[in-house]
Amino acid sequence: MIPRLYETYISDFNTEGLGSFRDLLSVSITRNRNEIPTLAMTYPINGPLSQELTEGMVIVADMGPADDEKNQQFRIVDVQKSMTAITLTANHVWADLSNIPLKKNISEAHARSNRAFDLISDALAWPVSGLGFASDIPTVANLGWNFKELANANAAILGADTAGDQANNTMEALYNGEFRFNNYYLTMLKHAGQDNGIVIKYGRNMQSITRDETTSGTYNAIMPYVTYSPEEQPQPDGEPFDGKATVQYLANGTISLFSSPFKGHTPINTIKNGEYLKFVAKTDKQTINNDTWYKTDIGGWVEASLVTFDKSGNYVVNKVDAQGTLEVSDDITGIIVKNDGVGTISYAGPGQVPLYTSPFGGHKSGKYLNNGTSYRIYWKAKDINGTIWYNLGNRDTQWVSSQYFVLSKTGDYATVKAYGRLSINGNVTVMSGPGGTGSAVNWHNRGQYPIYDISTDYGGAKWYHIGQSGGRELWVKAGDNVSFKEPGTVEYKEEDAEKANIQKTAQVPVYSDPSGLSPTGKYYALGSLLKITAQSTSQGKSFYEVGTNEWINSDFFSFAHAVDVAPGEDNSSAKPEVNEETLELDGTVLISQFARVTNAPLRVQAVDLSSYGIGNDKDKLLAVAEAYMKEYRIGYPTISLTVSYEQMQGDFQKLTQVDLYDYVSVLFDEVGIFEKAQCTSLTWDPVREIATSITIGQLPISYDHALNNFVTNMVAKNTTTATKRATHLFGELKQVMEENDQDQKAGLLKLTRQLGIDDQAWRDSYDRLQSMITSINTTVQDVHNWIASGGGGEITAYPNWQKPTELRALSNGGGYLRFNAEGLEYVGRDGVARSAIDSQGRLIAERITGGTITGVKLEGITVDGDSYIRSIGGDGKVAVMSGDHGFSCTAPGKEKVALDWDQNWGVLRIGNQYLYDSDIAWIRQQRGGRIH
Repeated sequence: MIPRLYETYISDFNTEGLGSFRDLLSVSITRNRNEIPTLAMTYPINGPLSQELTEGMVIVADMGPADDEKNQQFRIVDVQKSMTAITLTANHVWADLSNIPLKKNISEAHARSNRAFDLISDALAWPVSGLGFASDIPTVANLGWNFKELANANAAILGADTAGDQANNTMEALYNGEFRFNNYYLTMLKHAGQDNGIVIKYGRNMQSITRDETTSGTYNAIMPYVTYSPEEQPQPDGEPFDGKATVQYLANGTISLFSSPFKGHTPINTIKNGEYLKFVAKTDKQTINNDTWYKTDIGGWVEASLVTFDKSGNYVVNKVDAQGTLEVSDDITGIIVKNDGVGTISYAGPGQVPLYTSPFGGHKSGKYLNNGTSYRIYWKAKDINGTIWYNLGNRDTQWVSSQYFVLSKTGDYATVKAYGRLSINGNVTVMSGPGGTGSAVNWHNRGQYPIYDISTDYGGAKWYHIGQSGGRELWVKAGDNVSFKEPGTVEYKEEDAEKANIQKTAQVPVYSDPSGLSPTGKYYALGSLLKITAQSTSQGKSFYEVGTNEWINSDFFSFAHAVDVAPGEDNSSAKPEVNEETLELDGTVLISQFARVTNAPLRVQAVDLSSYGIGNDKDKLLAVAEAYMKEYRIGYPTISLTVSYEQMQGDFQKLTQVDLYDYVSVLFDEVGIFEKAQCTSLTWDPVREIATSITIGQLPISYDHALNNFVTNMVAKNTTTATKRATHLFGELKQVMEENDQDQKAGLLKLTRQLGIDDQAWRDSYDRLQSMITSINTTVQDVHNWIASGGGGEITAYPNWQKPTELRALSNGGGYLRFNAEGLEYVGRDGVARSAIDSQGRLIAERITGGTITGVKLEGITVDGDSYIRSIGGDGKVAVMSGDHGFSCTAPGKEKVALDWDQNWGVLRIGNQYLYDSDIAWIRQQRGGRIH
């Protein structure tokens, strides 16, 4: 058929329109699987129709041998002119829908394909005459298209499915069909082609045919792995722990030590209130009440809520994972700094002065110094009592207290580094040594000089080190002719020099334990980045463990640098690492079945499957890995074979009978696989009425989204089998009430403390507390069972399932649960909300059962409480109402006012004065019934 030209879309093909393209130079129509066909034509520049050719006009031509492929209309979308020819590009008229947007959203559950197309047609921004659709696919799908997110109508129709967890949101992907285009009539079929019985041997002898390699360009194996944090397992012996605590049980008598911290333990010993316990181990993994338990040095276990570490003599060492940088302020307390000078032993009594091993709790070194002897100073320190210590050389044995060592004798001095600039305006005293020591130097040069050091002599005079001359050091004594007033001079004050010396030379001492009383003689310089493995508090001071038997005062740590990690903080960017393990298959690599029959080398893809909740289960890892290989067709041979009309000879002659979507069989000689393939592209010459080339390719892949199916199944399975440690209040309440005797009481004590309830309330109201928690547990279980029973209707999405803005679930009682961006609400059958949480922070409910309610204001008609109602005012004022004890009001420094009752007696107490109800009755009678 010779193509014809028309001004616009037509329905009557018996007319010639504007004429036929009898003198065209070339024409071809390309049809690809599930794509809108396109026409390309070259026409002489001076042809009869050359002046008529403009964009928007319609060319009618056959695009294949079938009846529904004849007289197809193509709208011209591009016209390019050269000196000799006109090049035309035209799209099949179905592409007109690519210029028409939808005017409304589409949402419907369980819709067949015909219904889906009707909804799209009805939503077109303007109608298309003659638009039609047919399908033989029985599949139903949930539809959800937002007109704001779709560029045009075809965006909801065309678009193949892809690998992944979810299907693409198009008719093509949802119904997995093949399209045949017949002008404005679209047919979507399960199989749009036919099997012609043609077999192609797809091997390496196909020299004349354009083909792609079958498996050489793809992965044919995977190395699946997961990383996970090891699950918490019970620790029969606990982990090593160093601590000392005091038994502090609110009830009278003794507490039991148990054989273990786990279910089924038995009492093995008793300990009295107030006794000390030394701990050697601890654990909090799957213990009773999910609490920390400590193992004593006599063998029994005790729960943490029954002991205290706050009394004198107690300490506890906690393992941490952190790192910090050593820093100090301008105070030298607790550290050592360099100090160049000379001092003299000055002791009023007889005998010698002892040297010590450290200025921080050290002991006598066994060496002594004679009174009046002078010594060189190398380091200085200040202990926690404010005493200055000087080091005379060996930092392990030669520390002397400033009580017996002075810098006020002739020849004594102290020097610190300094930076400044002075001016000499006349004669000055110059010496070769610091602090006026050495020999005199003749110096008469005026001018400005830099300052390198400042020295203070025994009399308090300042000396400035200004450099050298003739091989001798120059120390200039401060005086009238040494000035800092001239422009260019810089006076460096002594306190500034001290601060600079601290930051430059300070070192921090190390102790053998967290008491801070046993120095090791080791020091760390400022700026050291140290890994912290434990933390301890002793007598109000915290210490960090930085090595075996190495503890440093926490005051000297900074956690402000990028690489620092404070104890308890996230350390993802620092050296301490989270404990993770890697799980792989026993064979490491999972090989495709197709790769095993070839001699090609393995091409292995590393695949991280950690996000699929596998943990350390190799069976789950294998199942997910196999699902991954299936979903992404790892190692599967691919087909791509393009044959021109001229090549359709011999074994390929039957390909002249193949149309788009038709099937052929392919034998892969390299892997011995017999596979079905499909004609995925065809180029048609409407004048010669032949296919000038065809492409045989892969059958359309029907993705089953196996990974998503696997995860859904595994979540459902794990929900019924996993046993989790309770990490929320209702779960802990349930677990506590399942315990007995001391375990239950200890668990309730722990919970009341977590909720901020006074220990006295626990003691006074234990029976009522136990009853209330039992009631709460019953209510929680009733609510859980009610919800778990499910609703009677389907869950519906509004306006659609793909982009829902609201979900509703019907209940058996006629109401429904609604969830959207503004809140969560249950509406009764009468249309009135019964419970809701909205986006403005409001909560409504007919009944509330819970643990803690926190707020600024509590309003109500009646307020009932089982123990205390307490009001705390400013300046420590407290008013308490107790059902057991009465009313009281206290304030610091003032008398206590209370109304107390004891059995049948009411007592009014003011300070230490008591007024009984009989007295009040007598006063009332005397005053005529009034009390003021």
